[in-house]
Amino acid sequence: MSSNKPGSPGPTLTVNDVRHHAEEVRDLAKAEVRRISRTEPAQIVAYAVVGVLVVASLAYYLGTRRCPACDGAE
Repeated sequence: MSSNKPGSPGPTLTVNDVRHHAEEVRDLAKAEVRRISRTEPAQIVAYAVVGVLVVASLAYYLGTRRCPACDGAE
């Protein structure tokens, strides 16, 4: 039989455990920001331009679509 009884409590989570995990996540986020900030500025601009073009293309496509139900709804 297993030692995990239905009434036995599992491992407890303390405030220090949560704080330690939050500090790990903060350190990871700071490292990612540092890594991204070292990226070449021209590359960042290129990504931004591509993103804007994709959004503009999608907006143009959705704006030119005709709605069959809306054509006779005057």
